[in-house]
Amino acid sequence: MTERAVGYVGLDHHHAEPYLQTLDALQATVTCACEPNPAFDPSAVDSLGEVPVYDSIEAMLAAESVDTVFLTLPNRDTPDAIERALDAGVDVYTEKPAARQVTELEPVLERVATADETVCVSYPWQSHPIARDLRGLVQDGFFGDLRAFEARYVASQLSVRDTDHFIFDQDASRGGILQWLGIHWLQLIDWLLEEPIVRVNANMASGTEGVAVEDVATLQLETSEGAVGTLHCGYHLGEGLYDTRIDLYGSDGRSSWDPMGREFGFEGETTLELDDASGEWASTPHRTITHEYDPAPGYGGSWGKAFVEAFFEACDGKRDPPVTLQDAAAVLRILDAAYESAETGEWVDVDTDVSAA
Repeated sequence: MTERAVGYVGLDHHHAEPYLQTLDALQATVTCACEPNPAFDPSAVDSLGEVPVYDSIEAMLAAESVDTVFLTLPNRDTPDAIERALDAGVDVYTEKPAARQVTELEPVLERVATADETVCVSYPWQSHPIARDLRGLVQDGFFGDLRAFEARYVASQLSVRDTDHFIFDQDASRGGILQWLGIHWLQLIDWLLEEPIVRVNANMASGTEGVAVEDVATLQLETSEGAVGTLHCGYHLGEGLYDTRIDLYGSDGRSSWDPMGREFGFEGETTLELDDASGEWASTPHRTITHEYDPAPGYGGSWGKAFVEAFFEACDGKRDPPVTLQDAAAVLRILDAAYESAETGEWVDVDTDVSAA
């Protein structure tokens, strides 16, 4: 893999430190950075090192020669930053969801469709070995007729979080826990099932004083092939605790997986439980697949590193990006339908018309 010079944009972000640690473990050198918020002290980011820090991406790209930019900016500002990077002929790795809503991303989609540069959106859970095993089971027909799914992403209460940060600001982010955390499972389910989500019925609540975005959301979802499922996400637990689940149910088999465990981290192990109802596994119808983590620094540990490696391979022309901007737009269309449903109280069809791109 080619050694790459990276400009990091958006240091005032929860994922800046772990992304920098991931880059440090790869053939990539962060040579400069940008932080538009003058109130944020870049020296607070321990993994950044001694590099020049600029107050705008335009100033950074005008002064520095980089191959790639990593973006962890507010959703509101991300589409414009992607375009500035493309103007400079630079590849882009951006934090999800890459915009507040799909209409903000459409001009960039048109640009990327004809650009030589590579753009990848950070949905690294699909690189997790268990996620890859699950997708393989779907493709091999283990589940038979996939009928239903259930997902859960519950995290610590807002009382123990910095709600002054822009991820909780409606103008900067658009949504709350659904757009920040629940979106991981929306993207992963869409990728696992290979059946696009086409209808959504959502209910949300904003129950934290001083926070306008939702702190709890429950979605009913329907795929193009008729599978139905739910996603619940909320800030309900004590500090540092998580409660997650992704379960799939089919006519021939079922699976159950807790991706994160009680405390978020990449140590110990995680287990996928499988039950066969088809008779193919008559002697051992209940099986488990256990993944033992090889401790590694960075966002997503070793599998997060594998996701970024795949992005760099795409930049070198060896493969497609693991998650394209088109893929990210598909997830935003689900979000758009969810927020519309929460406002109207009705089922909403997901806009699957991608002609604008």
